[in-house]
Amino acid sequence: MPAVIFGDRFLGRREPAWHGLGKTFDEPLTMTEAVVKANIDFRIAKHPVVASIDTPEGTELIPTNDFAVVREPVDDDDQYRVLSIVGKQWTPIQASTLATMLDPITEQYPVETIGALGYGEKIFMTLNAGDAEICGEDHQLYYLVTDHRDGGGALSIAFTPVRVVCQNTLTAGLSQSKVNVRLRHTRTIEADAEWYVGIFNQLALAKDKAIQEMDTLSTVRIKDYEMEKVIVSAYPDASKPQRLTLSKDLTPDNVPASIWSTLLKDKQKQVEEFEKRQARVDRIRDGAKERYAVFNDEFPNLAETPWAIWQAICETEDYRRGHKDSGTAVFGTRADAKARAFTSARKLVTG
Repeated sequence: MPAVIFGDRFLGRREPAWHGLGKTFDEPLTMTEAVVKANIDFRIAKHPVVASIDTPEGTELIPTNDFAVVREPVDDDDQYRVLSIVGKQWTPIQASTLATMLDPITEQYPVETIGALGYGEKIFMTLNAGDAEICGEDHQLYYLVTDHRDGGGALSIAFTPVRVVCQNTLTAGLSQSKVNVRLRHTRTIEADAEWYVGIFNQLALAKDKAIQEMDTLSTVRIKDYEMEKVIVSAYPDASKPQRLTLSKDLTPDNVPASIWSTLLKDKQKQVEEFEKRQARVDRIRDGAKERYAVFNDEFPNLAETPWAIWQAICETEDYRRGHKDSGTAVFGTRADAKARAFTSARKLVTG
């Protein structure tokens, strides 16, 4: 399921935090009020998965060790939805439960946005953490709380600045900047979440450290080959189709002539597929280079710095085609590209 807004379940204060998505509100809300207003207070539950096997005697249901994460029916999707398949230890946390924990914090960090993606397998909440100057530019600061119900993700709290001049959403290598809490959906998920939310204010210290790290990106000049290195880290070479990889060492001596002929035809198709994938990567890389050149022209005091190339990649991810109704610029594939770029850009400063 792509990271698209679930129905109209996106709510932002005055103006949404990124790119005009969703509905807005004017008066401050508690997180509980925001959850209800955004219509993300649907419940999820875990149910055993069974295998249905047809036999001569009828249908036999075989128990498994897996469980389905199921969302209850809602007004605009009136059926139960399986969001993911998980193991025995996976434990859900309801949006309303998380909101209750965050309510006291919203007095200091007001609710900014809230919403759900897919069919409800991801929910997110952003809190306004004020503003700051980073590399001489104004930024709006947010704490981003996300919960992944897709079996592979976690409940996380992260720090996400937005560059005011162009509304770029900055995503850093959060493991480096120490502004990231990831809680697995184990049986202690509610107690763990409550404990971390209780020390939420301590994230302010980590936030300051992250800003300092970002500031260093403007302190050195980089060469073109270093700029290229950051771009390649954000956009690695395309992966080869599996059949192309498996057949690369085969020769006419390994297989019969008829099979070899079939392999050659199939290999040509696989090569063409790989070339299409790589061409798409190359186009995105070229777009990032163009944004880098524009940034250097518009901001000569920050030109040819790690900050410049990171900004170029962030802007590329925020505005290239396919963004509409997407959350991937904040969490997902586009955010991953930004984070890889940040990590690579930081290495140009720290060595």
